[in-house]
Amino acid sequence: MNFPPGQKWFSWQRLLGAGVTLALLFFIFSKIDRAAVLGALRQTSWPWFGLSFLAYGLALYGGGLRSHIALRATGSSVSTSASGRLFLIGHFFFVAFFGAAGGDVAKSALYARWFRFGLPEVLAAAQLDRALGLGGSMLVFVLTGALAFTTSGLAMLAPGDTPVAGQWIVALLGLALVLVLLLVLWKPKGDGPIARTLRALRFGAVRLASNPRLAVPGLLFALLSQIALSAVFACCLAAVASTPLPWARLAWTFPAITVLSCLPFTFAGAGAREAAALSLLGLYGVPVDECVAAALLTLVLKLAWAGLGAVRLWREEMLSAKNSQRPLPRTISVVMPAINESASLPETIRSLRAVPEVTEIILVDGGSTDATRELAAQLGCRVLTAPSGRGGQMRLGAAQAVGDVVLLLHADTTIPPEAGQAALNCLRDASVVAGGFWKVFRKTTFLLLGSRWKCAVRLMLGRRIAGDQALFIRREILEQIGGVPDMPLMEEFELCRKLRQTGRLALADATIVTSARRFQKLGVLRTYVRMWWVTELYRLGKSPAELRKIYERE
Repeated sequence: MNFPPGQKWFSWQRLLGAGVTLALLFFIFSKIDRAAVLGALRQTSWPWFGLSFLAYGLALYGGGLRSHIALRATGSSVSTSASGRLFLIGHFFFVAFFGAAGGDVAKSALYARWFRFGLPEVLAAAQLDRALGLGGSMLVFVLTGALAFTTSGLAMLAPGDTPVAGQWIVALLGLALVLVLLLVLWKPKGDGPIARTLRALRFGAVRLASNPRLAVPGLLFALLSQIALSAVFACCLAAVASTPLPWARLAWTFPAITVLSCLPFTFAGAGAREAAALSLLGLYGVPVDECVAAALLTLVLKLAWAGLGAVRLWREEMLSAKNSQRPLPRTISVVMPAINESASLPETIRSLRAVPEVTEIILVDGGSTDATRELAAQLGCRVLTAPSGRGGQMRLGAAQAVGDVVLLLHADTTIPPEAGQAALNCLRDASVVAGGFWKVFRKTTFLLLGSRWKCAVRLMLGRRIAGDQALFIRREILEQIGGVPDMPLMEEFELCRKLRQTGRLALADATIVTSARRFQKLGVLRTYVRMWWVTELYRLGKSPAELRKIYERE
């Protein structure tokens, strides 16, 4: 396993951190009844502990999505799946390199090497990710503090006392304000690493601040992650608690303990977490042995997920080495099957002309009786003819494409200008052989809401990308698997199956808009039922020709 440049197992800083951890643990365990702690651990409720394991996974999932938003802000995103994998690996680095500073540098260096981005831009995204995480922590602290206030949970604090976590948050906010002022006032010159990082940080911060469609999801994912992290300790405490606890009153202590255990001077928060738990939970009469037991269970979870991150690092390094010779694609050929699409064609072609990476548009007509062929030629497309059948039409067009990437696009679908760069960025991941876009319907109805997120569910559970998601494929891979299957229907099922044998599928960071005319013609529920029925018949072995008759039945 090769670590990023500048990172190694031994350093004097980590040796100091290990010393601080051992000193804190020795001090704490010398003052408590160790037998009582072992007794509390023996009584652990495994359902609660299992729930805490899932909560930790949810926290990492939310963190990966938050990290992806930060990468998008600096123009360094690949795909949500890649960001999620790197965030899990980053958790391993966070533990192995004692905190956010070493972990972020290691993760960013790895991300830059694997996906061939500039390191300064990726490091800037890591700082934006931390800023979003701080915003999420603040929101959680405010919510739980308000809950504690309304239930008299803060009454035991002496007048004028501020919880230590509150002091840390005020200090972090002050530091954040200073950094924001520096970011605004200092305009670095030159092309050195520091100047590039600060410029990327400025660009990303401005983009987040001016684009609510990025900032709001980023804060929501940060909130999700921080709530889940607080729930981890809460579930661990519930797993060892022998008596009912005033959960609403002490809710504010969980994010506080989480913040304090992330300070970069101990190994995985050990020692600091126990000390924070004893100090804060002790205010509510939580037994010492249960405080320490809950902290130790949380440490076990942190190390377990770090172990999973190490396994993921090993696997991704193997895949990166295997696929490292794949070149970065730069041009896109669009292949468009069509029959009687003269009404939709002008808008679709206009959207494609706004994408700089598209170098050719091939329309394959399947026997139109309107002006589709003539209109396509007037709009600058290369026009081919083939027998009716979407698979065969796309197969012919893809075989004659010359771009590095072949994009299969329905004639009633428009793509945004950034779609080309998003597709090429997605393929920076050398393990990805093909991908698609997020999708929404034009003039959608209530029953079609949520179509964008169905794309993610379809990929995660069904392991495929639908034909109306504008599937894009590395041309050399498409040639390797024998081209687009010559099938009148279900060609994307067979195509995705073959593609999965050569690499990954992913979703690019752009949203396309497609027509809902089939749903409007047959009705939403009827169309969904028919799609489901045709899919099941295909899995049972029904021929595509027979399925096409069922699918196109009025």
